[in-house]
Amino acid sequence: MTLNEQRGARPHAQVIVPSFEDFAFTNFPAPSPSPLPNSVYFIDDSGNRDISAFGFIRVPQIDGWATADAAWTVFLKELELNPHFVYTPNYKLHAVDLLAGRGRLLHPAGGSAPTPRQRNEVATIVLRGLRTLSQVPNLTVGAVYRRGATREDLYADLVDMINNRHALAGSSCQLIVDGNGTEQALRSVHDRLPTDRRHVLGDPLLAPARSLPLLQAADFVAHTAYQAAVQLPHRAFMSHWYRQVFPEPEALLDLGEFR
Repeated sequence: MTLNEQRGARPHAQVIVPSFEDFAFTNFPAPSPSPLPNSVYFIDDSGNRDISAFGFIRVPQIDGWATADAAWTVFLKELELNPHFVYTPNYKLHAVDLLAGRGRLLHPAGGSAPTPRQRNEVATIVLRGLRTLSQVPNLTVGAVYRRGATREDLYADLVDMINNRHALAGSSCQLIVDGNGTEQALRSVHDRLPTDRRHVLGDPLLAPARSLPLLQAADFVAHTAYQAAVQLPHRAFMSHWYRQVFPEPEALLDLGEFR
């Protein structure tokens, strides 16, 4: 079976961010003739009316998906053991809700109002997720943004960048994007790739994040990369998280600089 056949935040000044300075970081490779294997990308977007952002997770097509899935599963199992909230399997993790203090983890039916410690524990789920990704062998995290760009325009820039990198390496890739299957504008981006130098195969596989844990992980990447780029005052407590875990310049690219 081919891959195509598969499957207004509120500020919370009370958040206290722990320091994580001794983690193993995964570098985002710069374009080069160095080997870039056939790959699968998990992609999600973030942004506002002024700036669009996409985050992605790249894994080798052979065994990479299974390895990353296993690491993310361990991360989710650890959430079940946290005494400050009740996480249950299959609960959809969404970065913007975790950081804003929304959702069932903080507001269970019949539960009392969350404490500052509980808000902090839920918000830093996002940072712990980034740390998990940074420690997965052969997994690459990256993000792009552009001011004044629509989601579709920035996606086209991202696809061109990915296609060019795989063309240099002589490898191919397939893209899995958070969506409901109706985003025809994203499909048309793939149709415009040059047939004689096309290394992104097929249409994007559009799937809801709730169905693929690694798309939820890509949501963490996209939203924290966006916050690193936009530097919103009410998210100052976490605007450094993405750069802290992925400090290399290539991990977050302003594609407006290359136009």
